[in-house]
Amino acid sequence: MEGKFFLRTDNKPNQFGEHMINIQYCTQGVPCKKKTGISVKPEYWLGDNGTNKYIKEGPNGHPKGKMLNQLLTNIKKGYDEIIDSLIVQNNQVIPVPVLRSILNGTYSEEQEISRGKVDFVQFVLDFNEEEYKLGKVGYSIWVNVQSYMKKFKEFLQKTKHIHTSSDNLLYCRDVTVDLIRDYILWRKDNGNINKTINHSLTPIFKALKKCCREGWIEREVYDEITELYLPTNGQELGEDKKIDYLTIDQLKSLKEAAANAKFDRTRDFVDMFMFSFFCGGLRVSDIISLKWEEVDMENKMVRHYQVKNHNRKSILLTIPMADGAVKILEKWKGRNENYVFGLLDDEFDMSDEEKFQNIKQSRTRTINQSLAALGEKIDLPFKLHIHCARHSFGTNGLNNGGDIKTISALMGHSSILVTEKVYATVLPETLQKNVQEYLNFEI
Repeated sequence: MEGKFFLRTDNKPNQFGEHMINIQYCTQGVPCKKKTGISVKPEYWLGDNGTNKYIKEGPNGHPKGKMLNQLLTNIKKGYDEIIDSLIVQNNQVIPVPVLRSILNGTYSEEQEISRGKVDFVQFVLDFNEEEYKLGKVGYSIWVNVQSYMKKFKEFLQKTKHIHTSSDNLLYCRDVTVDLIRDYILWRKDNGNINKTINHSLTPIFKALKKCCREGWIEREVYDEITELYLPTNGQELGEDKKIDYLTIDQLKSLKEAAANAKFDRTRDFVDMFMFSFFCGGLRVSDIISLKWEEVDMENKMVRHYQVKNHNRKSILLTIPMADGAVKILEKWKGRNENYVFGLLDDEFDMSDEEKFQNIKQSRTRTINQSLAALGEKIDLPFKLHIHCARHSFGTNGLNNGGDIKTISALMGHSSILVTEKVYATVLPETLQKNVQEYLNFEI
């Protein structure tokens, strides 16, 4: 394959009457052209006759003819070296897209990319953003991924002194077992528990799986890295599996404190807390998004599409309301037209997941600040927050002899195994109570 220079006299000349010199190669019957960046007047152009003298030199030639001829020779030599090496390696015709990438100067860069010279941090972000756009993960998880990778980048900068500039990056092909192990140790040194560290590893491991498929890292390396997940069985140092919940007496104290609160909004937040407790331990996202059309006061029933941060699939919750929940709703009747507790505008569109998550975070912070102040007043041994209502329902329900399958269904858990895992510390007490009450046979 031979390249030829030609003068583009078919195009309009520049302001000096010069035309651009192009180089052309042909493959598979298709001509591929590229501008050289060098322009001359037609009277100086000799053509490409194989002598490396394309532009007239000397007294009657172009003032810079010798230099321009050398530049053109070097241009062709650069292209020829790449093309000849590919022909020798592959022993076949070079495809048109490859030839064009050679002429455009992107071939070497593309080859490097195909071997994994890709910014790893950005690759992880792009991969997980695509997961979010495809609906495989929810908005809150995508936000968490961005936070995790910001932390990972901080680790690279502080401990490895890379990712400090655009030409000092960690590439996908350079990720090693030792690097990920060092990251885990760095997170531990910063006080993170195993569960938190594992969450931060998940988006990295997902992206590494694709790196493995692309051939950028060895399969053995990928397998060894994914074995670095940490145990989360509650035995690790510093991880407390105890859940925070209120006893019935503490719940009574909370209601009394709310009745004497200075602000009406404080009493509103306690109503929401107690409604969650009386209605299957509804999550705060479901409290915020609950609509009046989902409430059947006559049959004391709530039929609500569950909002879960990690899953976009809608799940219909059918929850019988305890009398306490009904009393709260009777008090709220007429206050808001659409959303029961008025934490969203009546016209709010729930399909806007990003906006909902932002509002939810803001509302949750406000509610938790108010609840924490009340919790201090009644001397709770932990910081009170809205999710305690859910744990209070689950714990008191089990301790009061409630069937774990019923509790699991009311709470909207995906399986009874989730309930058992969350309330593992409660179950021994429940089992002991059931044995004494129902299985303590006298023979």
